[in-house]
Amino acid sequence: MTDKPGMPTGGGEDAGGIMALLERVAGLMDNVQATQQRMEERQLELENTVKTIQADVVKLTNDHANTSSTVSRLLEKTRKVSCHIKDVRVRVENQNLRVKKVEATQGDLLAKNKFRVVIYQ
Repeated sequence: MTDKPGMPTGGGEDAGGIMALLERVAGLMDNVQATQQRMEERQLELENTVKTIQADVVKLTNDHANTSSTVSRLLEKTRKVSCHIKDVRVRVENQNLRVKKVEATQGDLLAKNKFRVVIYQ
């Protein structure tokens, strides 16, 4: 090679070094690009995973709301049934008292040998 003005002598060795350095830089750039591409792919995978999780959370929220509504309806029905059971219990106790009175009256009548038919409603 010929020496050019402003270039030190022995430029061939420097040019080889520069070429080797440029090759290393090109290799590093390729590695950076490959790494960046892998990172972008991973980012897309993560975004898809997050979207899937969000959809699952929305579905879970809807299912929870439906379950909550169903439980609320069941509790309301349970309260109504409990109220009706209390009313029935009171009526049965009152009727039980009336039956005991009728039995007592019937026992008195039989004891007095007065055979009458007593009808209580």
